[in-house]
Amino acid sequence: MRTILLALFLSIITLIPAQAQDTTYDRLLPGGAGGWLNITRPVTMQDLQGRAVLLDFWTYGCINCMQIVPDLDFLERKYGEKLLVIGVHSAKFEGEKGNERILAAAQRFGLNHPVINDSDYAIWKSFGVRAWPTQVLIGPDGREAARWSGEGHRTAIDAAISATTASITPPFTDISTLVPARTKTSTLSFPARIEDAGDFIFVADSGHNRILVLDRTGAVKMTIGSGELGHQDGSFVMAKFNHPRGMVLIGRNLYIADTDNHMLRVANLDSGSVMTLSGNGKRTFAPPFKAQKAMTTELASPWDVEALPDGSVAIAMAGVHQLWRYAPTARTMQVMVGSGAEAVGDGPALEATLAQPSGLKNIGSALYFVDAESSALRRVENNNVQTLVGTGLFDFGLVDGMYPDARLQHAQGLTTLNNQIVLADTYNNTLRTYDLQNGQLTTMDLKGLPLNEPGDVAAIDGKLWIADTNNHRIVVFDPATGDHRVLDITEPQKK
Repeated sequence: MRTILLALFLSIITLIPAQAQDTTYDRLLPGGAGGWLNITRPVTMQDLQGRAVLLDFWTYGCINCMQIVPDLDFLERKYGEKLLVIGVHSAKFEGEKGNERILAAAQRFGLNHPVINDSDYAIWKSFGVRAWPTQVLIGPDGREAARWSGEGHRTAIDAAISATTASITPPFTDISTLVPARTKTSTLSFPARIEDAGDFIFVADSGHNRILVLDRTGAVKMTIGSGELGHQDGSFVMAKFNHPRGMVLIGRNLYIADTDNHMLRVANLDSGSVMTLSGNGKRTFAPPFKAQKAMTTELASPWDVEALPDGSVAIAMAGVHQLWRYAPTARTMQVMVGSGAEAVGDGPALEATLAQPSGLKNIGSALYFVDAESSALRRVENNNVQTLVGTGLFDFGLVDGMYPDARLQHAQGLTTLNNQIVLADTYNNTLRTYDLQNGQLTTMDLKGLPLNEPGDVAAIDGKLWIADTNNHRIVVFDPATGDHRVLDITEPQKK
């Protein structure tokens, strides 16, 4: 009798319609806790069925997540309508959870696929994901075919998609217009860095792939780069960049961290030309612990550059969690700080561990830097690293005070003013000050000034010039009076 009842029970299960079962598609269609982003219309069941679906679990402050975007672009171009990539954004930082900020990141990275805001980790947990980034391939039958964690898997993913899609044929729903087209709507697009060089102020207009050279009124005196995404040396008019960020002027040479090209570039203000000094467009997995020729050295998301007292250039090599040194005379590149492991460990320079260094400032005999992923302010002096704010990769917040209690949230830029370090506390949407004498971290009173992920701050003539990145503007703030103005950037009229 028990056998008959069991058989009857199993037969009932097999008769349950497929639509009533909790499928992979059912988990995705609602769009997570925050819904679908970066779309022109709702994503439907028909968009998912019958084609390969590649889920990319990411969080937008993660450098490893940024560095696989070219892989996703490659796969989308290669497979076209046979493949739908979906970015599942499962935020690490509290400041990364809002829809507007995730959408801004998708636009900043140039994502060509829809994004789900999985702010409560429900989809992350349902797939058993444990790391950023993770890619999960869903076959045309709706079942998981393979998964990968970390970077460097383009070849394996390509092969898996090829095998999975080999026998599928149209018709498919049209996904070619699922993601909105992007057009230039403002003078600046995601300005990332500001560099004061006396006569000129340089602004990395990162979203427009160019450098603007301003006077103090905001008038554009020169433009470095055509504005087209790419890599090309040559005249300022013809040169191409890929989301450039940090800059430093040494003599008449402007050194540029061409972040998404994984290159160090130099723009000579006299010749009006741009030249590549190091990098070939590929992300390195082999940092140069011994000095080697810069031209044959691959880089990994250089985020900022700074002049050192000996005439060399320090580079915040965010993609491998290190600081490197470029020697202009010898034309060599070498690791100067960091073992390459991602953590917050102090000690001798090459043994210390960093976490996505993003901003540099040389003060006297010390090089100060911010580690974005550990929300830390750190210093290297006498070949030794010391942490001043921050205690771990998941320790962040908006807390004033002293080490170890003080907290930042993914700070990316810094400058000095009146014996204090001023920090662009990016995900807290504010500025903070660190007193070099007593180690006190304090939130600056901005008098109600609304900022949206400020990426950098520069002290110029006693005022603070702020790269208000997600608001696509430069704000000039006077800490003495609390007054501020939005810089009116005026470009020359085209003839």
